[in-house]
Amino acid sequence: MNPKTARALVWAAAGSMLLGMVVISPAGSLFFYTIAALCAVAPTIFSTKGNRIAGGVLLVASLALLAVTYPK
Repeated sequence: MNPKTARALVWAAAGSMLLGMVVISPAGSLFFYTIAALCAVAPTIFSTKGNRIAGGVLLVASLALLAVTYPK
């Protein structure tokens, strides 16, 4: 994977997580956390070391926030 693409996906995941925290409705938060998890999967699997670590951290965080938000 191109390092620029991986970096862009990591930033997209981080931005989606921030938007999920800002949105008031649980359905909107769930949507943004799902987008963040999907954006973080590719860098976690296919990228170089630095982007892989950042993607993995964002993936775990977005999945944890999904688990907390889902029951609402």
